[in-house]
Amino acid sequence: MLQKAASFLQSGRRDEGVAICQQVLRNNPNSSDATHFLAMAARDAGQSQQAEALFRKSLSLAPRRPDFMVNFAAFLRSQEQLKEARKVLRRAVKSSADFVPGWYQLGLLQFNTGELADAHRSAIKVTKLAPDHAPGWELLAAIEQKQERPKAAIKACRRGLEKATNAPRLQYSLAQLLRQECEFEAAAMAYKQARVLGFEAPDLYRNLTESQLEMGDADGAMTSAVEGVRRFPDNPMLLKSHARLHWELQAPGDPLLTLWQSARNLPQRPDVWQTLVELLNRFNRYDESEEALRVAASLGCPQTPEIRMLMAMGTARAGEPTEATAIYSQLEEAFPTHRGIMLNFAQHLLANGDPARAEVLCSRALETHPQDQLGLAYLGTAWQMLGDAREHWLMDYETMVNTVTLTPPEGYSDIRVFMADIQEVLEQLHRSQAHPIDQTVRGGTQTNGHLFRLREPLLQDLETRIRAAVAQIIERFPHDPTHPLWGRRAKAQTEVKFAGAWSVRLRNEGFHTNHIHSEGWLSSALYIALPHEVQAQQVGDKAGHIQFGVPSLEPPSDLEPRRVLRPKIGTLVLFPSYMWHGTVPFASQRSRITVAFDLLPRN
Repeated sequence: MLQKAASFLQSGRRDEGVAICQQVLRNNPNSSDATHFLAMAARDAGQSQQAEALFRKSLSLAPRRPDFMVNFAAFLRSQEQLKEARKVLRRAVKSSADFVPGWYQLGLLQFNTGELADAHRSAIKVTKLAPDHAPGWELLAAIEQKQERPKAAIKACRRGLEKATNAPRLQYSLAQLLRQECEFEAAAMAYKQARVLGFEAPDLYRNLTESQLEMGDADGAMTSAVEGVRRFPDNPMLLKSHARLHWELQAPGDPLLTLWQSARNLPQRPDVWQTLVELLNRFNRYDESEEALRVAASLGCPQTPEIRMLMAMGTARAGEPTEATAIYSQLEEAFPTHRGIMLNFAQHLLANGDPARAEVLCSRALETHPQDQLGLAYLGTAWQMLGDAREHWLMDYETMVNTVTLTPPEGYSDIRVFMADIQEVLEQLHRSQAHPIDQTVRGGTQTNGHLFRLREPLLQDLETRIRAAVAQIIERFPHDPTHPLWGRRAKAQTEVKFAGAWSVRLRNEGFHTNHIHSEGWLSSALYIALPHEVQAQQVGDKAGHIQFGVPSLEPPSDLEPRRVLRPKIGTLVLFPSYMWHGTVPFASQRSRITVAFDLLPRN
């Protein structure tokens, strides 16, 4: 009867399974198995108090059952009772020293709570007790990676695959680690092997595509992107990735055709329609954007807040700002804590002459997310429009925009010579043919992935020079714990971390639209190569310069830049990530090449 109850519970026939357990208990009130099954049934039904009582009762009836303890510990973890879960798991491995699930779950808990040394010992125990237990090797690899020992993590995956040869998740973990270590060709092979073993997930296709692109196999990357959207036509991330690659490689045909087809085939998926409309807007295909919203509505697409915001943006763009304001007002009333609504509405109000109301929205958004870089940017613009002196507290363009010339590494007498060598390395990394569709570059290209993870010695030298320059700048920061920029200085006193790093190559008439960096604290522009026309300019000529203080609004504002800087080769410009900045277009047949990065305080 208990076997039948277990079968019912595992197959989702909960009521039948519970009924059998209750029948068993009427005949045998001390049945620990029946009590434990009822505990798990209560857990699955969300009856937490009843489940906990039944788990405790089953353990009182069978105090040395390690499987009961492991299930109870998993329940305790779900209830955030981590301290007791740890105690229960230690009891489990003490009562049965070779019980693999006990050691595995204990190691997993220790890993998730940051007890890495203990987690490592538990994972080693699992791999010794059960060499073919693939999750144990995955856990060991994750612990090694967390402790910044990537080679040991790769070794753990490979040793595990020797024992568990058909472990798709372990194979995928190996691929991820190899890609992290910039072994792109080996990573691509590992991703393909994981797929052969049965690992099917959107992330596999996205990461396989990126690996192939990074190893220089553009055709293979495009093939994998196409296969990804064929396999997962409902995944917005893959659809966007496919469209981006199609555009950047300048493949024939419309880069959004597949996305259009998926949206029409999935009328009830607002996230797919949202991705389509956003990309149409990125391409300035506004008539099609409005058509997509009409088609979505006609096919019964749910009117999510995000879809309605896109409708409001389209309405404003069509020259009906008052109607757009009404849509935003309705959204704000219906979703008063929705950050996206508040900030999109603020942008609309700033563009249409109501900075006072925009200030209120930004302040509300910053109450719950005080380091929101876009919220700070719009707040600064609102104060600028209102003539509020607090703009200068938040956006001190003289103090907060810092420049420093990098020192060349040993063996280089001049920073320009070092920058020339860096340029040669970067040129090899600019493999795309067009600007990224979801970035601010226009008339140029951007490198793929985190630049400083590459094992190129010159780039590692560059990172060292940059860190030294950044430390020099941060040292001059004032102490003000109440300020959204200066207040984060204490955390960065000893070290900062890169949230991202990339290179941009602008060609003739290229520029950056005015923007901010939402994921950073400090952002940058380091000038690697500049056309002669930008370097030898007449007074007053700002072509190719970086400008600060002009917000990105639709329709555009008539605000003038607060500061404009002329670029110099080897000079790093560092500024708050929330500060509006962009590049003035220039005319030249030579490229303007920069390295940019975002920094965060290392916690």
